[in-house]
Order: sequence, then C-alpha cells, then structure tokens
Amino acid sequence: METHGIDIADVLLKELMILDHEPFADKDQLFQFMSEQFEKSGVVSDKEAFRESLLYRESLGPTYMGDFIAIPHGQCKEVLKPGVGFIRCQEGFIYESHGEEGPVKYIFVLAVDEAGGDNQHLRILATLAGYLMRDDFRELIANVQSYEELLVGIQKIEAEE
Repeated sequence: METHGIDIADVLLKELMILDHEPFADKDQLFQFMSEQFEKSGVVSDKEAFRESLLYRESLGPTYMGDFIAIPHGQCKEVLKPGVGFIRCQEGFIYESHGEEGPVKYIFVLAVDEAGGDNQHLRILATLAGYLMRDDFRELIANVQSYEELLVGIQKIEAEE
C-alpha cells in the first residue's frame, strides 16, 4: 500500500484508530486525549512534549482542511517511532486552527521523530492528502468499522489507480 513513497500500513496504527468517539469540546481537548493515546501505544515517550509539539505546529499554519477533516501533526525527539492515529467523532466539533475554523469529525494525528526530518513528515502528509482528495476514501473513513476494513479499503483504492 505504498503511495508517494510511504506505506500507510506501516504508520497508521491499529491501537490509534478510534471510531465514533464523543465530540471534543475543542482542539485542546483533542490534543490532550490523543497525546495520551500516543504515549500509551508507545509511539511517544512523553505525552506533554508531544502535545506541545502539536501546539507549536498549529502556530505555524492551519491543520484544518475543510470537509470535516483536520490533520494535526507534531515532530519532537520524544517520538519513538513514526505513527498516525485516526479518530472519527460521532458528530463534528469546532476546530480552530491558525485563524481558520470549522466543524471537524475526521482527524488524522501524525507523530514524526526529529531524526526522520521533514522528508518523512512530508511524505506521510502527501500520502494522506492524496487519499483525502478522493471521494471514495472520504466515504471509506465515514463508514469504516475496523482497522482491517480500512486497510482493505485503501488497497482497493490503490488497485484502481
């Protein structure tokens, strides 16, 4: 399942896929929750440092993508291995990002280690962006019921390319 030089199955982690979560009060609550999940799963060694890296990235530019989608990402030395978490909320919540805001229901959270540098970070973002431009992928994330179903759906999408 390699697109844009990244095999999404290597970084999209089953333990960080959370479906039909209650909507968050705001972006800060989302970042706190996901930082804890990334630490529990062994992707980061320090949830607070990772949360701070998410907030720092937010200060650089928007991660709200429209269409109920956000892709917050953090890069810090406390990231032990690259990872992507996916959370689908039951309903949208208002996500403010660098002066832009809108309802968000589908969130991909990226963790990239400093050693991987911007190249790894950009390849993961390019892979996700490519998927998110496709109607069939957006339909998949809206309806998927398991990690395995998501990976099979991605394989089908790639087979069509």
